[in-house]
Parts: sequence; C-alpha cells; structure tokens
Amino acid sequence: MFRKALLLIFLLILNYSCQRSASHRNSRTLPEPPPYFSEGRAEDQGSVMPVANRKNEHIKIAFLAMETNPWWTPVKAGVMEAKELLKEYNTEVDWIVAGDRHTADVFGIAIEAAMAQNYDGIACLAGDEGMIPFIKKAVDAGVAVATYNSETNKESARAFFIGADNYQQGRACGEKMAQLIGGKGKVAIITGFFAVEAHELRRTGFKDILSEKYPEITIAGEVENIDLADIAYTQATDFMSSFPDLAGIYITASGQFGAANAVKDYGKKGLVKVVCHDFLPETMGLVKEGVIQGVIDQSTKLQGRDTVIRLYNYIAGGIVPPFGKLLLDTPMATPDNVNQYWPD
Repeated sequence: MFRKALLLIFLLILNYSCQRSASHRNSRTLPEPPPYFSEGRAEDQGSVMPVANRKNEHIKIAFLAMETNPWWTPVKAGVMEAKELLKEYNTEVDWIVAGDRHTADVFGIAIEAAMAQNYDGIACLAGDEGMIPFIKKAVDAGVAVATYNSETNKESARAFFIGADNYQQGRACGEKMAQLIGGKGKVAIITGFFAVEAHELRRTGFKDILSEKYPEITIAGEVENIDLADIAYTQATDFMSSFPDLAGIYITASGQFGAANAVKDYGKKGLVKVVCHDFLPETMGLVKEGVIQGVIDQSTKLQGRDTVIRLYNYIAGGIVPPFGKLLLDTPMATPDNVNQYWPD
C-alpha cells in the first residue's frame, strides 16, 4: 500500500512537471523567422557562439538524426561540441536516432515523440513534403524547429535551414564529370533516395548541366542505393558489366566509397571516373589513391554544431539568423588538391 502511494505521488509530480514544462513552452513567444526562401552565407559560419540565456530557463533541444553510414560521424561530433558549449547555459542537447530513412514516415514520428517529451527545440532533416505538417504541428505548439542537410522545396514553418545548396552542388559535380571524361561518354548515377528532395536536387542539377552544355554525354542509368555502401558496390559493378565503355559514375549521397571500391576492384581505377560528395576518411583516402577524381563537401560537422547553437540562440535570445537558408561552404577536392583539405 505504501509503495502504491509513493508511485501515485511520483506520477502526479511527473505529470505536473510535464504540464508545467509544456505550459512554459506554449507561453514562449518565438521570434518571426527570416523569409523562407532567403539564402546566403552567414559570416559567423563555424564560429557562432551561444548568447546569454536571458531568463535562465531550462531549455531542451532534440537533434533528430540517423547512424546508417559514416556521414553521420562528423555531424554527431558537431552536435556534441555544441552540447558541451551549451551546458553552461542551462541547456541540454540530445542526439536522437530517429530511424534508418530520412523520410516523413520516420522523422515525422520522431518529431511527435520529441514534442511528447517536452523539447523546446527540434533539429531535423526535412527529406520530403510529408514533413511539412509535422513541422507545423510542432511550431504551433511553441516548439522551435530548424532543419539541416535536407530541405523541402515547398515552404514549411521551420525557423531556418543549415546546409548546402544541393542543386548547385549537383551542377558542380556534373561540370567536374564532364571535364574528366572530355565532354562525351556514358555516365551512371547512383542516388541515395529518389524520395528525398535533397538527393533529387543534386541529381537534377547534375543532369541539367550535362543537357545544357554537353550533348555528347548520355546517362547510362539511374538507381537508388538507400544510402548503403554495399548496395552501391553492387550497382557500380553491374553498371560496369553492362556498359564496358562506361566513362563515369556520380554518387549523389552516401555509399560513395562502396561504388568507388567497386571501380577499384573491377580494375577500372582512373578509367571510370568517380565524382561524389562529402569529405570523409573513406572518401578522401580514395581520392588520394586516384580512385575518386572529385568529391564536393558540405561542411558536414557544422550541420550539427551550427544548427544546435543557432536553434538555442533563437529560443533563448530571440536571435534571428540573417537568412532562411544558411548555405555552407562546399569546396571540391581532387587528387591534385586533396592535401590542402585533408593533410596526411
């Protein structure tokens, strides 16, 4: 009987605490975000720091993520760096693995779960338009939402986005591929997800620049590897087997090193050109070997670090970013300049 009474008291206290937290969150007035489609580079990219927690209120931020491939390692490192910085500001940051696909059926549920746990801010991918109602639901409940890496083409209620201009990245990769293969030949495309708008923007940008400037380059085929290296390995092997004269392979998302290793193992190193994304140990090592000829970065660590700190600043200090879309630096590494970006 005594234990039941203690349990009842605990549940009542927990319920009161949750209601109080939700009430506090709902009473907060979030600042008007910048225009959704405004975009530019923030001058304090990579160096933005927390502002004062004016009311010294306890703030909880959920960073919704995945851990399906090595790309997430620097993202998590950035989030952990922000977490340490924000400990002094009465703020806790949680890295939450939402699932294994960055689609609305996964991340939408994760947003609702974060709302139920009374987070004040949520950082998430917005892989497709299905995320829009989930983001609106959170913002309507007083939760600040920021997106990173993947952004919907249609306007959502998020406060800001941090990531690369994916369409322009695709165009840059298309231009690099065209230069590598002499403006003619067959190329294959391996994308992460056809349903993810960020991947589609890259794929579209790549194809657009080829159709505009290089009519002698044809697309041998396009497949999705659901961001997995082993699937990309098999797909790249199949392309080289089906098209003995294949000139290049473009990988829009993760699994890059799987496709590149397939080229290496097939004996086509340097003959089949590989262009892909992200400065990672797995990709940069293959650039140094001459297996990958071009890899474009998207300042991956900052997609974790800056997103969390700017979201905190938005909640605690009412600091509105200068643009709705904060575009990160996207350098291109090649075998000629790789040591500039990735020293031995």
